[in-house]
Amino acid sequence: MAFWLEMRLFTDLRNYYGPFWSPIWFYLASMALCVCAVLAQLDQPAPLVAPPLQGRRVLGSWVVGLLGGVAVLYAQAPVILGNPINVAQSDIIPILQNYVQRFQSGEVVYKYITNLPYPLFPNHLPLQWLPYVVADQLGIDYRWWALGLLLLGGFGAYLAFLNAQRLHVLVFAGAAVLPWFLLRHIIQVDSGLFAHTMEFTIIAYYCVLAASIFSRSALVQAVALVLCLLSRYSVVFWVPLFLWLLWRERGRWHAVFVVGLTVLGIWLIYVGPFLSKDWTIFTHALSEYKIATLGEWSRTNGPDGKPGHLFGGLGFASWFYAYGPGDIPARISLLQKAHILASVGAVALSAGAYWLLRHRLDYRVLALTSLGFYLSTFYAFIQIPYAYLTSLTLFISVFVVAIAWRKPAV
Repeated sequence: MAFWLEMRLFTDLRNYYGPFWSPIWFYLASMALCVCAVLAQLDQPAPLVAPPLQGRRVLGSWVVGLLGGVAVLYAQAPVILGNPINVAQSDIIPILQNYVQRFQSGEVVYKYITNLPYPLFPNHLPLQWLPYVVADQLGIDYRWWALGLLLLGGFGAYLAFLNAQRLHVLVFAGAAVLPWFLLRHIIQVDSGLFAHTMEFTIIAYYCVLAASIFSRSALVQAVALVLCLLSRYSVVFWVPLFLWLLWRERGRWHAVFVVGLTVLGIWLIYVGPFLSKDWTIFTHALSEYKIATLGEWSRTNGPDGKPGHLFGGLGFASWFYAYGPGDIPARISLLQKAHILASVGAVALSAGAYWLLRHRLDYRVLALTSLGFYLSTFYAFIQIPYAYLTSLTLFISVFVVAIAWRKPAV
């Protein structure tokens, strides 16, 4: 029920209760889902060994992946074909094309982009644009490539996670189709949401991260962390909690390996090739975010001449815009402080829940639900609550729904 409410409040009931109450109900539904999952799994210890893979379920997963992919493509194809790349609609694809073309020609990637209607300093991390080098060489629209990464990589990781759980056959069947159903439903209700964005790639990365929580491989977990940290660093406050859980539950050497491999990956992909050449890249990127935030908060394209994205029913920015003290920069600064405080608070609350329940709860269940709770909090307090950004939280909720129905170990 909590997941159903969360999905409805994001799709057909988005902003139904107004720009102030809708974000509250949406956030409470997300929280309720995580709490229910924890309560459902109390006193169900982790299995000593993973359940053996069942051929029928693996085959069923392949069938679901194929049919679900066809269903999603059938819904998204008209959206992509009917919305040619246009910088006036969205600048993200032209920006990514600049990164890719500079990278392939050996130019400096992180320097001002001057072929847009306005100058812009690149503020996207490498794994937001590196996957599209192959797409560019093959002449494939980046949006098709991003959708493929989600359907094959992200949802594939979900099916691998699902096959490793102890689920009743009917629950398994229902859970298996859930991400495809969710994505198709979102597209049908709001066809323009993913028309010009590349959020599918980010969702794929975070699906891999959620699945990796249940992996026993330090390499898999490190790769998942690198994918997320070098694409969009939303998860940065949650990472210390995850590493602490690994340290306590899997042993110090496992945690050290994860940290070492993650640091190595970040160095090889970002610090060595790019950041070490110009250490001001990161601060320039933060400056661009501030400029973009101020621009969005100054818009008058929404209800009653207010910023449309702030009053879309998904984030608490509307409260700070309407009731915060001072001018717009002061209200933005106040929300930024609240954002950090709430995000850190969500992690601290999760850590406290783990400590209290550590003898009654599989730490992986806590890690997964804490990821869902943390991301819901992070995007609830984000300065510009774009709907496509918030959509990520629903796909993590799919994992939480599945784990809530796991049967006791035998």
